[in-house]
Amino acid sequence: MPIPSPQSLIPKRNLILRQFFDIIPFIMSMNIHVQTRSSRPSTGKHRRTDLSVISPKPWLPLRIFYRLRQFVRGITAHVSADEMLVVAQVLPKAALTRFCHMPLDAQRHSLNVLYMLQREDLSDPDLAAAALLHDVGKSAAGQIGVQLSPWLKGPLVLLDALLPQWIAGLAQNDPAQGWRYLLHVHLAHPSIGAQWAAEADCSELTCWLIEHHQDTLSGSPQTYNEELLTLLQWADSRN
Repeated sequence: MPIPSPQSLIPKRNLILRQFFDIIPFIMSMNIHVQTRSSRPSTGKHRRTDLSVISPKPWLPLRIFYRLRQFVRGITAHVSADEMLVVAQVLPKAALTRFCHMPLDAQRHSLNVLYMLQREDLSDPDLAAAALLHDVGKSAAGQIGVQLSPWLKGPLVLLDALLPQWIAGLAQNDPAQGWRYLLHVHLAHPSIGAQWAAEADCSELTCWLIEHHQDTLSGSPQTYNEELLTLLQWADSRN
């Protein structure tokens, strides 16, 4: 199914604000692109990727802008029925149910990650599924009646960047601990999401990508799995 036009999916009241936060990072990063080359012509199933043009991290002003854009996209999030059909084509039925239980802003973010990969003709089905479910573990916060909304994610990301040991020390894997469990979900959502994806009939590679999507690779990717992980992190960091 073709990617729906973004303008057709965003309510008009939010379009100008969204376009402002979309166009500036595009102009600032227009020299960054992905180049692909075929390495498995016998099957046509996989494509190896030249990752040399992908910067591991955007430069600081751009990272700040990406965070601002993610916040704006979160509070103005909208997902259309056509987009849910796209999700249904990518995910197994049980995983689709998990996606539907994600907060609306998380669904919007995950779709944006998928669309960025699709625009670069990166169509590996395991990567596509991981793009949609990489943050599904954050839904575990619902066990204490809380959603990791854009208003909570921003402070948590900031604290995790500035005081990671303090956050890790306070986190508790027990819903009865309230806000401490929320910290645990923020830190452990990759492993939580990977477990849920496995239970929802996702592939082993999809689960591996979800579990490791916040890991830092030492050096250049050495395997196809690590190449896909690098691409997932690239698209995630820019949405």
